[in-house]
Amino acid sequence: MSQAASLPWIVAVTRDESPDGALHEALRAAGARPRSCVVMEAQPPADPLALRRAAADLASYAWMICASTRAVDAVVQARSDPWPRGLRTAAVGKVTARALADAGADPPPVVAPESGAEALAKHLLDLHAWSGRRVFIPRAADGKRDLVLGLRAAGAHVDDVEAYRMRPRADSEIREGWTAARPDATVIASPQVAETLVRVLGVQALQDLEAVVAIGATTAAALAAHGIDASIPRTTTFTDAARCLAELASSRG
Repeated sequence: MSQAASLPWIVAVTRDESPDGALHEALRAAGARPRSCVVMEAQPPADPLALRRAAADLASYAWMICASTRAVDAVVQARSDPWPRGLRTAAVGKVTARALADAGADPPPVVAPESGAEALAKHLLDLHAWSGRRVFIPRAADGKRDLVLGLRAAGAHVDDVEAYRMRPRADSEIREGWTAARPDATVIASPQVAETLVRVLGVQALQDLEAVVAIGATTAAALAAHGIDASIPRTTTFTDAARCLAELASSRG
């Protein structure tokens, strides 16, 4: 059975992206019918000037490390000059690495063999000595600080700058989007989205789905804490998230 034929589900896309976004496209390629059910919206940082200063001074850093494509996009938008050559970069996941490469990162971004920020932190700490190196980490306002703390403990001078904030949409908008979509399955990419969905929709709404795919073990753990079983794709790419759903649909007949 082909992948397209094995995924006849309506899939709620909970991330903040347009209908021609990367996850929508991956799901359509797998035969699904994606429906936008945005839960969290990206907003500018509380201090845009701090981001603009760091972005303008990018060539002075030894490394820039990003955990999301939004962090990459925020830095690109805050710069007026071309990407500096020679800046080392690292990314949590291949999707973020691709965004860095598209922005002009050269040499290619470093990605850990395993997914997640903790895996990248360990990989980078094993890579070389960090003492005295200047590192720029643009991140979400509520993002995890494992990389920041780990590199500082190793002696790096880390500029930890808020690049964007993620805030939940109004409860009524989330409920209306979910009701209109009438999804069979969903893809959830962060613990914050998982917690917001549980709070707004209730646990039963997610337990009643044919499948829930969590991008990353941390998101799956947040769902499991509420008794919601979620499958984790092989990697954090949207293609593998869609493939995971296709395999689940195929296994159920």
